[in-house]
Amino acid sequence: MKIKYVRCSSITQNYDRQLEDADQYDLIYQEKISGKSKNDRVELQNMLKAIRAGDQCFTEDISRLARNTLDLLTIIKEIRDKGASITFIKEGWTFSNEETFASKTQEMMLTIMGAIAQAERITIKERQMAGIRIAQRKHKYEKAHPTKLNSVLIQQVKDDRAAGMTETELMNKYHISKPTLYRYLKK
Repeated sequence: MKIKYVRCSSITQNYDRQLEDADQYDLIYQEKISGKSKNDRVELQNMLKAIRAGDQCFTEDISRLARNTLDLLTIIKEIRDKGASITFIKEGWTFSNEETFASKTQEMMLTIMGAIAQAERITIKERQMAGIRIAQRKHKYEKAHPTKLNSVLIQQVKDDRAAGMTETELMNKYHISKPTLYRYLKK
């Protein structure tokens, strides 16, 4: 069976580039989640459970499978131990149980590429944090707070406050904290 694993890092990204050849596969596992850890990825775990001897697994590139060198090597080992193979389309590398000089060279290169993917993830996070710090200094960034109440209830909080309810009464009635109450009253 030909199986493809497709992953995007966030819900705002799309699979289009990775699914251009979708008709070539018997089964496709796809998910929108960070590649930081293999344990959090339900579809990856489902694929690993479903793989049988002789199956051929494909993924667009190394970073789609893992952004952590240890996870990358562990996933590949699990696939190979089941008698299946994994192909990284962009890199043109296939890993199976066949041991040759070429496969050992590819394994070494895979470890290096995995480390690069891991470093790239760290760099992305560093850039993100640097951008947030700059925006904070310019007062253009405010950490998003989860909305506990919808707009109708927020208006009711304001109306109740205008009608003379105390902060404590409002917090108890709507089950919100003091900072949340103040945030809603400012809106």
